[in-house]
Amino acid sequence: MKRTITAILAFTLLAAALAAQPITFTDARNINITLPGKALRVVSLNPAMTEIIYAAGAGSRLVGNTTWCNYPAEAAAVSKIGGYSAQSISIEQIVALRPDLVLGEAGSVTELADAMENAGLRFAAVNLRNFEDIYQAISLVGRIAGDQTVAANLVASLRQRVANVVARVAGLSRQQRPVVYYEVWHEPLMTAGPNTFISQIITTAGGINCFADVDTDWPTISFEAIVMRNPTVIMASDTHGVNVSNDRLALRPGWSALTAVRTNNVALIDGDIISRPGPRFVDAIELVAARLFPVQF
Repeated sequence: MKRTITAILAFTLLAAALAAQPITFTDARNINITLPGKALRVVSLNPAMTEIIYAAGAGSRLVGNTTWCNYPAEAAAVSKIGGYSAQSISIEQIVALRPDLVLGEAGSVTELADAMENAGLRFAAVNLRNFEDIYQAISLVGRIAGDQTVAANLVASLRQRVANVVARVAGLSRQQRPVVYYEVWHEPLMTAGPNTFISQIITTAGGINCFADVDTDWPTISFEAIVMRNPTVIMASDTHGVNVSNDRLALRPGWSALTAVRTNNVALIDGDIISRPGPRFVDAIELVAARLFPVQF
């Protein structure tokens, strides 16, 4: 019995010692960041990062997030530090939470980096541009704040689910793949370019992004450009739904002749799932695939 207790104590002490080891990593700005041990108090600056924190086993360490962070359910009860935009985030509220680490998506709130660091906060920017970035972000958060085993298992599961969808659409010819126009916004018209995770979702699910040839991530486009490309499916976030009803689309110049409008092939996808580059991106792939190929899925 004594040996068992001694072994348990030794294991506990070893685990505690390992947790206290300094951790160094490089963020999306190519800045080296060192933590004295795993972060115990973490603030998230956007919903996707919040979902990653929970999924990587660090949810109990989240002390602050934004008003848009609503998944998982417990995220809604966490102290709020502002909204989604950099302008709405309060540095003072973050400081009051005494975080070890503030995590944000590169390019969205990194303009706040100097202000946070001047306030004595440790900030790390994380890329969330595509699937591989999301995998790496989950692994990173598992290492610096959560559970590495949980994170590794999740990444393996996500990769397998993606592979399953890819395998089921692999035999489709180009002619069998629907041409998809994804509407990000309507005034002005905006869509997802080829290097965005939304475009990657569409193509992984077996569709063709009708703006795969543009060279910007979120291009502003014209009514005429859509007419020329004649998508067979129109997709949007359900939060944008009132603007992409079939009746409203038919009123846009030239759009009543679009194949997608004539066949009423307009699909709304849960905005919290398809618009967030977090661990639920595979749910988005599966939802889009089921909408494009209801027989196969």
